[in-house]
Amino acid sequence: MVGGEASLKRRNADYCSVFRSEMIAIDMALDFVLEHQLFGDIWILSDSRSVVQYPDNWRDVSDRWAMDIFDKLKTLCNSCVLHLQWIPSHVNLKYNDIADSLAKEGTTMPQAYVEPLTYLELYSRIKAFVNISWKHPPAHSWYRSEGLGATIHFKGNRKDQTALARLTSGHLKTLRYSRGDNKFNICTKCNMIEATSQHLLDCVALVYDNLLKRPHFVLEVMKANDLMDLL
Repeated sequence: MVGGEASLKRRNADYCSVFRSEMIAIDMALDFVLEHQLFGDIWILSDSRSVVQYPDNWRDVSDRWAMDIFDKLKTLCNSCVLHLQWIPSHVNLKYNDIADSLAKEGTTMPQAYVEPLTYLELYSRIKAFVNISWKHPPAHSWYRSEGLGATIHFKGNRKDQTALARLTSGHLKTLRYSRGDNKFNICTKCNMIEATSQHLLDCVALVYDNLLKRPHFVLEVMKANDLMDLL
């Protein structure tokens, strides 16, 4: 938008898939471009590779909302140069972080759009219900938390959320399996012991409860000791 910026957000239907949410976001962006009659080079960025590749299969598309998007793309191509670009996630891109924040804010909005779920979305909803009803959470001590999705509610960027989730669960980025055993890289602070979640906390004089009650402080300590590459 010339001379300023615009932020768009909405709440999608509960259990709406990530793929469809990305497509809805693109549809909203196209509506904005058409409404304000923007010209020149238009860039639409998405961290969903499947969404960016989806237009390649336009001959096989039959659902209504996808056809609406293709019609808008066709209209815009007559007046501007449109770029649909995939970008990797968790790379500290300014507008990617802004989009993540808007998505979170959208979940707190009243649901003004009631759209029927697709077959796969209904299947996922029933599967989640069955898992909750029939499966028990692991008794592993590292899964302690006050509730599900604790790291999602953490007020930080996506990279910090991911690091916090890995540290909380014990499934660190350096975790690998060798002959049935878990193996980790050597801690870069003490250069003596494998960098498990427990050891990383011990090495900087923290305890697990700090993860639940003071997650910002834990991440600051990890960054100050150059341990983020191990998370």
